[in-house]
Amino acid sequence: MSVSELQPIVNAVRGLPLVPGNQGRSDEHSLVAKAKLGHDDAFGELYNRHQRKVYRTAVRILRNQQDAEDAVQRAFQRALVNLQRFREDSTFSSWLTRIVINEALMLLRQRRAQEPLHENSVGASRGDGGVEIADGRPTPEEILCKSERYATLRQAIAELRENLRVVVLHRELQGLTSAETARRLGLTVSAVKARTFHARRSLRKHLERNLREQAR
Repeated sequence: MSVSELQPIVNAVRGLPLVPGNQGRSDEHSLVAKAKLGHDDAFGELYNRHQRKVYRTAVRILRNQQDAEDAVQRAFQRALVNLQRFREDSTFSSWLTRIVINEALMLLRQRRAQEPLHENSVGASRGDGGVEIADGRPTPEEILCKSERYATLRQAIAELRENLRVVVLHRELQGLTSAETARRLGLTVSAVKARTFHARRSLRKHLERNLREQAR
């Protein structure tokens, strides 16, 4: 499909509002496959499912709702144009989140480049050297690293065997004790501890492998 053929769909995506969508993911691979074949409704469903999440990511970086909406729209347009390059070795959500983060960082750099310099000049004339005081908030780079680590961890959990994954979801993510997890799942405490150990070991191996691949 050529860029000219994609343009009507891109324009349609630009006009989509930020509305809650169906968050089910059981048929996401099917939606991606259909979207790659040019089915507009499939890509529209992917938009509805993920736009709220990536919008929140953009807001955390840009701290401006309008800029965040612009970043989201640009990201979905870029995702649509580059959809054939999506190899599906990660989830669509993870891939899209990386695109949104890149778009948000690009907007942030553009915004900073356009900021006038007279504010620092005023500070210098007052004798304070125009020194900026850090506000203690995470930088965009820190947000990027945190988002990527979270996406990698989610992918690692998704690849666990079901009997290990369900323990992780209760024991680690919901903060339950071993005893509480055992009661909820109908297991013994020792079984929960054993599965927790095996799950953590599997997750560690997955994360170490991911770090090695990124270092190449």
